[in-house]
Amino acid sequence: MSESHPQASARRRTRVRKAPVRNVAPPTQVTLIGHNSQIVATAGFFVGAEVTVQVYTSRPGVELDLAPYPGVQVTLITDDYAACPLGLPPPPYLVAVDDDATAARIRTWLPPTCAVFLVRGPARRAARSPEGFLTLLPPSTAARAPVFTRLATLDRLDRLLAPARLVDDALILMYGDPDPDAIGAALGLATLWRSVGCDARIRFTGDVHRYQNRLLIKWLRKKVEQLEDGELAKASLVAVVDAQPGFWKHDPPHAHVVIDHHPVREDTVADFTDLRPHYGATSSMVTEYLLEAELTIDRQLATALLFGITTDTNDLKRKTTAADIAAFEVLHEKADRYFLERLEKSQIPASMLDVIAWGITHRVVYRDHMLIHFGQVRSPDHLVQVADLLLLTYGISWVVCAGVVGKPRRLVAIFRGDGHHQDVGRRAALAFADLGSAGGHRTMGRAEVALSEEQTLDDTCALLVNCLFKRMRPARARSFIRTLRKHLDDARPAVPDEYEL
Repeated sequence: MSESHPQASARRRTRVRKAPVRNVAPPTQVTLIGHNSQIVATAGFFVGAEVTVQVYTSRPGVELDLAPYPGVQVTLITDDYAACPLGLPPPPYLVAVDDDATAARIRTWLPPTCAVFLVRGPARRAARSPEGFLTLLPPSTAARAPVFTRLATLDRLDRLLAPARLVDDALILMYGDPDPDAIGAALGLATLWRSVGCDARIRFTGDVHRYQNRLLIKWLRKKVEQLEDGELAKASLVAVVDAQPGFWKHDPPHAHVVIDHHPVREDTVADFTDLRPHYGATSSMVTEYLLEAELTIDRQLATALLFGITTDTNDLKRKTTAADIAAFEVLHEKADRYFLERLEKSQIPASMLDVIAWGITHRVVYRDHMLIHFGQVRSPDHLVQVADLLLLTYGISWVVCAGVVGKPRRLVAIFRGDGHHQDVGRRAALAFADLGSAGGHRTMGRAEVALSEEQTLDDTCALLVNCLFKRMRPARARSFIRTLRKHLDDARPAVPDEYEL
C-alpha cells in the first residue's frame, strides 16, 4: 500500500516482528536425467556446493564419468526414458538430453513443478526449449548464488501454485482502497494461477478514491471490482496481497495465501505465506515469480507492476532493494511508458484543487513542521494528496494533514516527512499509539483514533496538538489550538463527489 496503514505498523496490543533476511541456502539435492555432454559439468557444479546429485541415465558410461564426484548416485535405466523411475526424488529436475522428442517424453512423467530445466551444450543452448522446460545458467562457480536463489524462488512458487492446480477459480483480495502496488501484485498472482488453469477474481473491500488508482483500473480493462456480499464465503481458495488478514478490524478474511511486504504480524497464519518486509513493494515479489517461471508479462501487467513498484518506493528512492531495482529494469522495457507518464502528470483532479487551496491558506507552521486540520472530510486520500504536495515546501521537513472521517467517526492523521530530519512513522506511533493505531516508515506514517459521540471537531484540535507536541509550552499549545479552531470556523472547501476520468 502506497501509504503505511496503521494496522501494518506498531500497535500497543499487536506486536510485529521483522522477517529475518538470510542468504539463500542451496537445495539439499537435485535430480539429473539424461546422458548428454553437459551432465558431468552440471553434476560438478552442484557437488562443489555439497549438494547431493541423483542421476538417472540410459548411458552406462555416465556412471564411470561421475565416479570421481562425491555425493553423486547414478541409476541406470533401460527403457529409453519411457516411464518414471521408481523412487524419483522431489524437484528440482535437470534434463540433460539434446533430442527434443526425448526431452518432451521425460517431461510427461515428471511431477507437476516449475523447477524443470533443460541442460544442453553450447550448440543447442541458444535454441528454443521445448514446452515445459526452463533454461539454466551455464555451470560456473560464480553462477551458483543466482541459481540457488532461483531454485528457492521456484520452490516457493510450486507451493504457491499447488492449491491453484486443484480448483477452477479463486479470489484475490486487496485491503480497503487498493493502491497501485496491491493492484499490480493481484494481477501478477492472477497470471500465475491462470498458468495452471485457475481463473482468479480480483476484489477490494473498500472504495477506490484516488484518481490515479481509478484511472489505472479503468485502463487495465480487467475485472478489478469491489467485493460483493457472499463472495468471500463461497471462495475455495483465497489470497490476500499487499496486506495481511489482521489489517481488517472486523471479520478478517481466512486466507490460504498471503503475499505482502509490510511488517510481519504475529497473527498472520496461512497455508502459504511470503512476507518480506525488507522489500520495497509486493509487486517486486510477484515479478520475481513471473520471471523465474519464464511466464509472459504483457504490456498491461508490466505497467501495473511497474507503477506499483515506483509508487511504493517513491521512484526507487525509498526502502529500495536490489530485487526492486531488478524488477524495475525488466518491467521498464515492457511497460507502457506513455500511460505511466500520464498517470504521473495527472495526479490531481480538478475537483481537488479547492481542497488543496483551503489547506494551503489554513496551514499552521511550527519550526520545520506544517499542520493542517481539515475538519470533516469524505476520504483520507484528500489528506494524502495535500500532505504529499506541501512536503515540497522549502524549510519544511514534515507535514501532518488531519481530518475526521466516516461513521463511526475517527480522527485520521496523515504524516509525510523527508526521512532525513524526521522519522514520521515513529512520530506517529509515539503520538497516537496509546489512543489508536499508528505507525509507518521514515517518510510515511498514519494514525487513526476512534472518536466518541461527545467529542466535537473542536475537541480534535486539542487532541492533535497535545499528542503531536507533548513537550510544547502550555501557552503556545493553547495558541496553536485556538488557531486550528478558528480555521475550522472558516468556509469549508467543497467536498469532491466524483473524480472525472
